[in-house]
Amino acid sequence: MIGERFQPKAAFRALRIIFYALNTGLLLFFIVAIYLNDMQLPPFQDGIDILTFVNVVLLAAIPAGYSISSRRMEAIDPADSFARKFEQFQVAMILRWALIEGVALFSLVGLIVLQDSKQLVLFVICILVLSSNTITKEKVTRMAKLNAEESRTLDD
Repeated sequence: MIGERFQPKAAFRALRIIFYALNTGLLLFFIVAIYLNDMQLPPFQDGIDILTFVNVVLLAAIPAGYSISSRRMEAIDPADSFARKFEQFQVAMILRWALIEGVALFSLVGLIVLQDSKQLVLFVICILVLSSNTITKEKVTRMAKLNAEESRTLDD
């Protein structure tokens, strides 16, 4: 998909599949966490456990991911080939998504281990942030600095 035989529609579709697979995986893992708790949400526990504290600190990975990916996107040269621009955009988005997903997974593990709904709140924050990072043709065009002709090739 990237390289000599770059296929824009296939690359765009693959990136969207990655995004939806990340979301689906997190939601399925959430269902497993609830299943392990007899299909009930756990109560909020008193106090702050060390895992909850660590997870709150890990939330800093989300803005860090935004910063890293934004810098990578700013470095995209509009004069580069379409394949090169899309490749840089793809790497930046996967980095952003991975940092969000890491925090979300840690919160789900905390939910299973601690049986504390504070972890669920952290997970919901992560899933909302991840869901807000969906990719559309317009976002790709703007963020990857595509020209009008390159943007048209992404049409489904």
